[in-house]
Amino acid sequence: MPLYYNDTDVILIYPKTGVDLGATVAPPHAVLSLAAPLLKAGYKVAVIDQRVEEDWRESLVKALKQKPVCAGISTMTGTQIYFALQAARVIREHTDGAVPIIWGGAHPSSLPEQTLDHDLVDIVCVGEGDITFPEIVKALSGKRPLEGIAGIAYKDGDRKIIAPGRALCDVEELLPVPWELVEVEKYIHRDFYLKGMTRSMDIGQTSRGCPYQCGFCSSATLRQRKWRAMSVEKSLKMILEPVRRFNLDSIWIRDDEFYIDRQRAFQICQGIIRSGLKFKWYSSGTRIDVFNRATTEEILSYKASGADTLKFGAESGSDRMLKLMKKGIRVEDTVRANLKAKAHGIVPVFALIIGFPTETFEDIHQTIDLFVRLKKDNPRAQFEVIGTFTALPQTPLYSLALQHGLQPPDHLEGWIDWLSDEYDISGRIIPWFNKQERNIIGNITYMSILANSSLNAIGGISQSAMRLLLRSLFYPFSRFERFRLRHKWYRFAPELRAARTLRKKIFYRNESRIS
Repeated sequence: MPLYYNDTDVILIYPKTGVDLGATVAPPHAVLSLAAPLLKAGYKVAVIDQRVEEDWRESLVKALKQKPVCAGISTMTGTQIYFALQAARVIREHTDGAVPIIWGGAHPSSLPEQTLDHDLVDIVCVGEGDITFPEIVKALSGKRPLEGIAGIAYKDGDRKIIAPGRALCDVEELLPVPWELVEVEKYIHRDFYLKGMTRSMDIGQTSRGCPYQCGFCSSATLRQRKWRAMSVEKSLKMILEPVRRFNLDSIWIRDDEFYIDRQRAFQICQGIIRSGLKFKWYSSGTRIDVFNRATTEEILSYKASGADTLKFGAESGSDRMLKLMKKGIRVEDTVRANLKAKAHGIVPVFALIIGFPTETFEDIHQTIDLFVRLKKDNPRAQFEVIGTFTALPQTPLYSLALQHGLQPPDHLEGWIDWLSDEYDISGRIIPWFNKQERNIIGNITYMSILANSSLNAIGGISQSAMRLLLRSLFYPFSRFERFRLRHKWYRFAPELRAARTLRKKIFYRNESRIS
């Protein structure tokens, strides 16, 4: 059951994502960051997380009986929209429109006007909502007009009002995570990458944004390519407090670019060392070029503080594709970073993407060759899914995708399956490839899931019996698919159709939970 007051003022909902398995279920920071200033202002907030509450409808109905001021829903593009709409329908059915429904998150922020077209959307909070959302709540609770609030889109009768944008907030002024609003133990898991760590949790961000312009990423665009970091002192407090409070043996810091200011990163690592706390940790990503410039002293401080695993965005084995996506690195930089990590005892985790406009199968084969080389050069290297490029609004490559035949959905529901069909039978996602080519790309993605990420995901399941059962089932497939991927035997793979069907049945649009 959610931890809400009997006189709830605001309901905040975080929908299922479609890949809610074990350690993938992190605290709902997207809504917790909105709850913090609301609590400070005296509002009572209910957080309902569909990923950990199988009876979320019952919880939502109970909270709605308290006649809240409004309900907020955060969603990304893809399956999460499906579950967000389910929650919105429950709100409408039980309040007959008396409770305004506010949408926010990456997708509504990218397409506020189209999102607002839906009859289950009353207001869109565009961009960061830390300041904007409390202003909306204040206006609604005082029955005042929304006019004058920056960073929103809303309906005024038959008109749609798109307000001017809002400046990015000062991250030094962000409030601590209101952990009291959630059942924290539901977000503590065995870790994907930090083997042997059993009490791991995503603690949030010590910085926001990214100054780079990778063509596939919407984060940098939505945050104006500005990187904003908390001070070393504030960052250390944010990191160490939950480690102590919840007895964590490992953490994930969800910064897009934790190491970009190497001096700041070094000072934070030194602060962790001085604290005397022993725990493992890693962040969302590490720039390959930044790591290659890091000194031996800096890398040793990473390791000594517990950060001996680094996630790298290698993206492609083709220099032409790296240039197209404006990644700012070359393939040789990735090879060098892998060897440097090996020399220092750092475990690198690499992400790769295929399926870009103008990409050829020669480019794709080069990416597979890079995958093989990295593992050969450094047996400890790990890999995430070899993802299929998906054009998202507000990304630099979106316009190029449109030029090459992309026809994006013209309504909110159309985006639900935008990220969940790697085979792309209809040709909606990567229309610049023919059906046979799309099938091969889908095979590569699913082979990488079985070869790499499936066992990591299974390792994050807390239930030991379920973990051992799934591992015994998937291990032979993992070895087989890794062999096939390494030898480029991915043109004919009928067994992957079954894997795709099983994956969708277990995860996408399924409300059951595996923890």
